[in-house]
Amino acid sequence: MGADAVRTTRWLVLLDRIQRWRGESAPARSDRYLLATLEEAFAEPGCPLCRLLAHKERRSLEALLWEQVNDPLTAERIARARGFCWEHTWALVPAGAAVHSHLGVAIVVERVLRQAFQAWSTGALARWWTPQEPCPICVWLADAEVTLLEATAALLRRDPTFLTARPGLLCRPHATALAASRAGVSLAEWEERAARELPGWSYRERLAHEVGRCPWFLPYPGVVPETCPACLAEPPRPGRLWAWLGEAFDRSAQMPARWAVACLGHALADGRSPAVDDLAALVGDLAAFVRAADYRFRGQLTEEQRASWLRALARLVGTVPAVGVHERVQTVAVLGFDRLAVDDRSVR
Repeated sequence: MGADAVRTTRWLVLLDRIQRWRGESAPARSDRYLLATLEEAFAEPGCPLCRLLAHKERRSLEALLWEQVNDPLTAERIARARGFCWEHTWALVPAGAAVHSHLGVAIVVERVLRQAFQAWSTGALARWWTPQEPCPICVWLADAEVTLLEATAALLRRDPTFLTARPGLLCRPHATALAASRAGVSLAEWEERAARELPGWSYRERLAHEVGRCPWFLPYPGVVPETCPACLAEPPRPGRLWAWLGEAFDRSAQMPARWAVACLGHALADGRSPAVDDLAALVGDLAAFVRAADYRFRGQLTEEQRASWLRALARLVGTVPAVGVHERVQTVAVLGFDRLAVDDRSVR
């Protein structure tokens, strides 16, 4: 480290101490590349933070499936988290397609589902159903979101016109978060601009503005090979995911009887155990799907085995964000996932 860098570091440390002594918060020191990226994002319509977070989410999932599937530390973290939250479990579908293979998806969910089966066989499935860590993707996105909010605040302090005069317009959740952080954001000016532009928006643009970005993938009943009947009957709830689900499709669609299987969350919430034979068969189908990727494999997969990775996603988290592993917990943060608190609806 050069002498100039050492002096700069010492000055920043001293500045932080002075500000803490005076009861002031330290300003966000965003790097130039991040600020330039934000400026480019504000040059396009829509919420720039939602767009950057969606890009981060996709790159993270693709990198995980392409590079980290067999990494022991990553596997351990996913095991402790009991997989992913509802949104990011289903995001594995397009992420697997982006890396031209759903083998990585099958490997990840086979491990988690096998752990669930082992917990069931020892009578510990209800205890296993409580995650020991948050969803890894949510943690990465929460960190990125905090960084983006701080950088946006610094950008707006330098040039307030980014809030009112640029093509990009913050969504309501991000504008509210910035206003609460004392970043100098005027919600009145933001509301005035949104009201002017609202008549020209499509329904999906209005929804994205009010609740935030659309999930990368939504499990349509006609596309997913296995659907939990209790998920289809689940009453809608407030929240971003439920808002987009209501916009996307009619959950009253009927599924073939042989694909109507209760997800693990609803099976436990109803006070009954999932069918052990069916769960064991699904784990076996997943293992067969993974073995088929070996060049030495000879044979032909059945229809159930070919669709096993997609069926496993539906079995783990269901087709609505209701009683999955991470949907049974409340998250406490500005917009992220800093810590977990178990919901009142405990699994019996």
